[in-house]
Amino acid sequence: MITLEVKRALAAGASGRDREKVQKHIAHMSTLGVKPPAHVPMLYPLIPTLVTNADDIGVIGTDSTPEIEVVMFRAGEVDYLTVGSDHTDRRIEAVSALQGKNSCPKIVATTAWPVSEVLGHWDSLALRSRCGNTLLQEGTLAHVMTYENLMTFVHEQDGDQAEGRVVFSGTVPTRATPPKGDVTIRLELDDPVMRRSLTHDYTVHVRREYFPAGS
Repeated sequence: MITLEVKRALAAGASGRDREKVQKHIAHMSTLGVKPPAHVPMLYPLIPTLVTNADDIGVIGTDSTPEIEVVMFRAGEVDYLTVGSDHTDRRIEAVSALQGKNSCPKIVATTAWPVSEVLGHWDSLALRSRCGNTLLQEGTLAHVMTYENLMTFVHEQDGDQAEGRVVFSGTVPTRATPPKGDVTIRLELDDPVMRRSLTHDYTVHVRREYFPAGS
């Protein structure tokens, strides 16, 4: 059993391995009014108490969507990875990526693998998220920064503190968006070499203001 006290939490942004595609995506988002990151890649601090392995979360409004990622952390001097979701409010993100990311809980699965077991075939690990029968996102870790490059970047930006630090890797291509309202999201991290998977399901509940009857 792994016990982790989350002391710091970080989310990598614009962390795609193909820099040309990253820049094109940033340019496209800029035309939609989304402010580009200060630099590429980017590292966003997260409120540590947002990190949870709950299977039910609450959000405000219908503008949030999941963002499947690999999540890395160290516990007991061992480096682990698991699957998670950088669930984000997209309306707020258009104004401030930092505030958009910190407006929703950050989901992590309840099981993990030692990084040492997968480092030799890192790029073959596959991420998928679904809502019912709809495939939301899919791609291998070849889409994002290598483990070594990402951890080097984190150490440069955030120092050497590792125990209790949780790092979200950045995401893979989007295939579809979930319907608005209350939905259940399935996260999957597949290891085709060792023939195993990590999964986590969580249900999103939209919170709304209450109004007196008859108002």
